[in-house]
Amino acid sequence: MKFSGSVKVILIVLFVSVINGTLQASSEVPAAGIVKHHQLWNGFVDKLYRLHRKRLRDHDYYTFEKSGGYGGATNNLEYYRQVDYFDRKDRQLLSSIKWENVYPFGIHMIDMPAFDQNGRLIREYSATYLPSRRTSPFETLITLHYYKDSLHSFREFDASNIRLYEQCQDTNSGRVIFALNYEDIPESLSALDQAQREAYQACFAHTESSAEPYTDPSKDPLLKQ
Repeated sequence: MKFSGSVKVILIVLFVSVINGTLQASSEVPAAGIVKHHQLWNGFVDKLYRLHRKRLRDHDYYTFEKSGGYGGATNNLEYYRQVDYFDRKDRQLLSSIKWENVYPFGIHMIDMPAFDQNGRLIREYSATYLPSRRTSPFETLITLHYYKDSLHSFREFDASNIRLYEQCQDTNSGRVIFALNYEDIPESLSALDQAQREAYQACFAHTESSAEPYTDPSKDPLLKQ
């Protein structure tokens, strides 16, 4: 998810490299740190799922279902059953879950958007497990959106509050002004030339620089409605 905060498409060709990278990192990180990481990210999923259950109790909803899966090493084109849950009154998406077909109550991916009173996507929470690795999610995302005039900007963080990506687009022209991965995000405005600095400030000056207030999605006021 690098453009609109919609559900991410996971490319199975990346799975092996992610797993290898995780294993390599695991050999370099103290065991206590690994356990803490697993607890934090699994806890993030648990909070999302409990919030999902609460939202279904609080809303009259309907669902839309479809199947999906992966080729490659997984070789299962019906690996999951995706269920999208919509509020019947305003037809906004309450949550989306990809349930593993092999383990019907196993979550492969969970996604939960938060909209403002104008129906704009303001925040989005998601987590995804690899088919071959259930220790903890291989990815968690907290995406924070901001709108000003024709500009739409957002920043993505993981559940450990590490900024992973940021993007800014002019919605009138469709032009992407910035699309910066973790290693490309400037540490300060001084790293940019004058023109870039002005554009960067216009895009991100009011976009939150930390996801700390939202690392517990159950406390998001928009999701309590």
